[in-house]
Amino acid sequence: MPSKSLYSGHFHCTSTILDVAESSYRLPNGNKIENDVNKVDLELISRETIKPSSPTPQHLRTFNLSVIDQFMHDVYTPLILFFPNTNEDSVTDVVTKRSRHLKESLSAILTSFYPFAGKVKDNMQIECNDEGVYYIEARVNETLEEFLHHPSDERVRWLKPEKPCTEESSKGNYVMGIQVNIFKCGGIGLSMSMSHKIFDGHTCFIFLKAWAAATRGSTKIVSPSFVAFKIFPTNPCLENAPSFQLFSSEMISTKRFMFDASALAMLKAQPIVVSGRSTKPPTRTVATTAVIWKAAAKAASKVRPFGPKSPHALFSVVNLRNRASPPLPTESVGNLIDLAGAVCYPHGHLDLVTMMGDIADSMARINSDYFGYLKQQKGQTLLSEVLKISSQLTGGDCFGATSVLNSGMYELDFGWGKPLWFYIMNPMNARGVALNDTPKGGGVEAKVTLSPDEMEIFEHDSELLSYATVNPSPLNFVY
Repeated sequence: MPSKSLYSGHFHCTSTILDVAESSYRLPNGNKIENDVNKVDLELISRETIKPSSPTPQHLRTFNLSVIDQFMHDVYTPLILFFPNTNEDSVTDVVTKRSRHLKESLSAILTSFYPFAGKVKDNMQIECNDEGVYYIEARVNETLEEFLHHPSDERVRWLKPEKPCTEESSKGNYVMGIQVNIFKCGGIGLSMSMSHKIFDGHTCFIFLKAWAAATRGSTKIVSPSFVAFKIFPTNPCLENAPSFQLFSSEMISTKRFMFDASALAMLKAQPIVVSGRSTKPPTRTVATTAVIWKAAAKAASKVRPFGPKSPHALFSVVNLRNRASPPLPTESVGNLIDLAGAVCYPHGHLDLVTMMGDIADSMARINSDYFGYLKQQKGQTLLSEVLKISSQLTGGDCFGATSVLNSGMYELDFGWGKPLWFYIMNPMNARGVALNDTPKGGGVEAKVTLSPDEMEIFEHDSELLSYATVNPSPLNFVY
């Protein structure tokens, strides 16, 4: 197998070109593509390690994790952005140019985002050794339009980086892997797999924003702010502590549910009471989460027995950046999140408006006072207890919710126009929902993961279906 080192003066990488026989395999599971029910005709073209264009200074060679990073689940989160090819030049010329620009700009921004080019040393530090980002290019033997016609979760997962794998430990591993999937039409599926030891959703967006700006040649520099460790210092007692795991080995089913603007208007027309005082319309996050949580709790109660005092818990991820006083810098990277908890009792009557209020209340409690408390030693203990509880409730009595609504993912422009579709994958096979914007129209796309038995009940819930459409094609938002 031919192998060589490349250095263009703009970026530094080690490249391996695959031979024809090896490129017919999808390496994460070792199965040939033609044997997969949801097959994607995918050929791996090359593997490279993209290194920072300039070496990291010696005094920055060790990056300390924050205590929140230390508590984070040790998984990799995959996501993908799909970009159309609107250039009339030959597909080969377009792809060659875009490939070169992606690598050069990635190498350039890694000098600022230097921890992302290192290896996770342990539960306290990242070794910023400039080993680089694992980078793959692959050819998809269908057009982007054909792929997006019915993109099931299983098919989308074929396009995520072969490594680091979702369930791998981050220790001694790459912080991030990238796979550039090139469709026959010249469209691109840009996928990433990121260690949750340093990446939360906002961190991912900041990195992509910087990469996009550099690729399109923008003079506006996006620089990361590494403030997490200063606010929430590393706890040495957690050096060898096992990370909380939510990864489930059971069979799961993931489907998409789209709430359009008219459905959201109906939901937001139901005012809720927050903190026992003010009455106001629910946000998009609160409204859609409540509808989905209610249907999920009902489905769980039909699969497993719930007594009168048996709770079904919801844990919603909350961004701490705008909860501080004053707010943290917009470019703050690292895990700056916490969990807001609420419970319902499926054995009895579930009221949607009440559940909306409970979710809003749980989020409202994470305010500037709570942020100040969290900075204290007692706050670390509180965070530990919250994460322990969430880890203990993986048997189906817990439902997670995360949202990247209003994150700006659909504004990312690498110089080829904005993405047609953005998709984030469930990294842990845990029950939950991930919310993101629709490409157009102000709607919400919810990706729900449940056991197959629960999903069979959930996807036929009449109240849910009065607001949401199941598995719509992303092309519906475009044409």
